[in-house]
Amino acid sequence: MAAPWERFEGEAFRDELTRFKTENHPFTTHRFFSALEHGRVPRPVVQEWVQQFYPWLASVPIAMAERYSNCPIDPANDPYRRLILDQLVEEAGDPKGSAPGHPELWLRFCEGLGVPRAKVLAASVLPSTMVAIDDFLYTNRVHPFYVSAAGSSEPPNVELCARLLPSFREHYKVAEDHLEYYRLHVTADVEHSEWIGRIVARFATTPEVRRQMWEQMLRGFSLHALLVDGVLGATGFDPTKG
Repeated sequence: MAAPWERFEGEAFRDELTRFKTENHPFTTHRFFSALEHGRVPRPVVQEWVQQFYPWLASVPIAMAERYSNCPIDPANDPYRRLILDQLVEEAGDPKGSAPGHPELWLRFCEGLGVPRAKVLAASVLPSTMVAIDDFLYTNRVHPFYVSAAGSSEPPNVELCARLLPSFREHYKVAEDHLEYYRLHVTADVEHSEWIGRIVARFATTPEVRRQMWEQMLRGFSLHALLVDGVLGATGFDPTKG
């Protein structure tokens, strides 16, 4: 059978990309997240994970700025430029102070898990986390905006946040005022997924571009797996046991 980038184009390719991403992203398949959903990850391991995920989140607005800078100045691209800018502002936080950015919401979540923000901000970054962040920023810097957008993790993140929100309430006893990050992403990433889908469908016009988009998706899988596997290696926790 021909590869997906050969068999599909436009909206059909977008739908196939989203389906594959939702079913195969580490957010869906990695045993760590399954164990976390069921409260089987020891709190100290969760605390290590949240400290490593913070610098990744802090890099997302920078990646969005790189993606924005790769959207050519052409009136035809104005709708896509606005979508990227809207996401950038939401990730970074409203500069007028009306809404906190996602890194700030994550710091509040960390506090709810018993990790003071000062400790999160001072935490040593694992080599695996460094590599994931560096590659994430690199791909958004060098690739066309529609290729980097195709690697977006929003679709599977909606489902992941919906799964983990009750777990953090019930198993890890995180107070409701520290869970805004997860409550927000259950809804916000639905909209972001739609935006990403519009970009992918519009620019998935040739097999070459579609292959680049597919490979960018797979690259994103590797980066998110690396973020988790680095923590598991550092803590010695094996989510396949117990």
